[in-house]
Amino acid sequence: MGLDGVEIVLRTEELFVIAINDDEAAMVRTVGDFYQLICAKLGVPPLQSPCTSENLPVITHHEKIFLFLSRDTPLPAPPDVLPWSPQSVWDCMVAVFVDQMALSPKEITCHARIAQDLGVD
Repeated sequence: MGLDGVEIVLRTEELFVIAINDDEAAMVRTVGDFYQLICAKLGVPPLQSPCTSENLPVITHHEKIFLFLSRDTPLPAPPDVLPWSPQSVWDCMVAVFVDQMALSPKEITCHARIAQDLGVD
């Protein structure tokens, strides 16, 4: 996994307050695989055919602090502050790819291969 891939994993871990080990990351080939992994870590049932919302979330540093997502020792966001839904997980994951790789949200589909189709090294 190259620098882009590592950055995406780190940003995902920070945003969702989860840990993704190297073996898990190595098994991810498609965006759908990554989504399934994140949902499993969060205990959220994944959508069968996720579609990206028209407006993607933007989570600023200030919002991360408010949502308890940016600390030395991350704490899970309380469910009443940020209840993850299958759709919000998908949209936030897409937002990470869009921001990190300067991709169009339309390029990020469930079947897109992360390395070959999206150019993530």
